[in-house]
Amino acid sequence: MQVGLNILGAENLYGGAIRPVLELAARADRAGIDVITTGDHLGFNATAHAERRRTHNFPFPLEHDWYEPLSLLSSVAAVTERVLLNVSVLIATVRPPVLLAKQIATLDAISGGRAAIGMGVGWQEAEYTATNMPFDARFGRMEDTVRACRELWTKAPATFQGREFAFEEFHSLPFPVQERVPVIFGFGPSKRNFDRIARVADGWTVNPADMQSFSDSVALLRDTFEEHGRDPRSPIVQVSVTPERRDDGTVDYGATADKARMWRDAGATIAVFRPTSFCAADDDVVQLIDWAVDLKNERSRHRSDLAAQP
Repeated sequence: MQVGLNILGAENLYGGAIRPVLELAARADRAGIDVITTGDHLGFNATAHAERRRTHNFPFPLEHDWYEPLSLLSSVAAVTERVLLNVSVLIATVRPPVLLAKQIATLDAISGGRAAIGMGVGWQEAEYTATNMPFDARFGRMEDTVRACRELWTKAPATFQGREFAFEEFHSLPFPVQERVPVIFGFGPSKRNFDRIARVADGWTVNPADMQSFSDSVALLRDTFEEHGRDPRSPIVQVSVTPERRDDGTVDYGATADKARMWRDAGATIAVFRPTSFCAADDDVVQLIDWAVDLKNERSRHRSDLAAQP
């Protein structure tokens, strides 16, 4: 299992300054963290935001800064060498597909092949209205968007005919460095949604609300990949791990590690930890990074110990 840090809101550990977050990412990269991820919203309608807070315990206030994720990850790419660059999740369907393909290809090129993008359709109609994008049929538009991106990432000229957009004999360079940029969908666990993943994407990023059925969902995802002629062991399964806490409110890293191991054994391939959920100040981030890397490495140490036994 790989481990990642979600840097969404991490500037709040540094008095609101964003540049120290890049230093955090560089430190994580050197230490052995595998993935740096962040979140995405273009903006909010105040009424929709308040309703989301009321009905879904949406954790971010209206005044929270939402840095454009592909721009932020491009800055992270400049100060790191090995971490994958991820969004969990990019609201792909409020962006023109040709522009989105160009942005992701650029990120992959400047990072040397490290883009691994989570995509979703969001929940807020106001983001679609503000960008003049259709809210209806957004799930189908997501599939068309990924298909269009893959055409642009592999062919010049590229031609695509979708239900709502098309291009013909269109040259868009650079290509990504990777032969296939991983795309991970942030959808609810259903056969229909897993069919969508198996048709055009490479894995699933799991909403914390869907973790109760996680084992069964992973089994369904793998079966669906096999139905589509794809390796059932291949899907990326990315989970976000929140901290377990003691009665005094401090993080219980042992209990949190047990939870992460349980999800790893049930099929998680990437466990992501958000520093602002674990850390009260920037000094705590080093402990989180070291703990996450130790968690990743414990199985390889165990295998080495077994190999050394007579």
